[in-house]
Amino acid sequence: MTDIAPSFSCRYHLSLEEAKEGFALATFGKKKFARYITPLISIAIIIWGITLGMTGVGKFYVVLGASFLVLQLVLRFIFLPKMFSRQYTKYKFGEMEQGIDLYQNHGILIAAGRQQNFNYSDVVKFMVGKVSYLIELKDKTVVILSKDAVAKTGQQAFFESAFHQR
Repeated sequence: MTDIAPSFSCRYHLSLEEAKEGFALATFGKKKFARYITPLISIAIIIWGITLGMTGVGKFYVVLGASFLVLQLVLRFIFLPKMFSRQYTKYKFGEMEQGIDLYQNHGILIAAGRQQNFNYSDVVKFMVGKVSYLIELKDKTVVILSKDAVAKTGQQAFFESAFHQR
């Protein structure tokens, strides 16, 4: 890698599917277990209420657990996906060109005509999804990259190794 010309350069437009997966990776994490912790807690509250008995205090625990469970399911599977899709189309993220250039000591993120430099030591999280990559920096900047666009450069292995080594 050199500082004169980028060792890796990629420009892309995110599709809705790639953006949704990147959002899911950023919010819920890659591990399936982390996605289901709160619903499991709600189910445990319901079970606790049933063990206490449905005639006394137990019925309040059952109602409370069921309410939490329904709210979580509605938020996770109905409200958040619809809200994300609306924001994606409203702000035309699919039409905005984004990019990343990797140099020897740093990288440059390009979005909406602006550039942001980052050091490799600033990368907190690098995740590989089915159709997208997620890079999170120390300053809470989250970058979602299209796997297709990276694959088209022919340097997918180089790109992944640049972040896995950090």
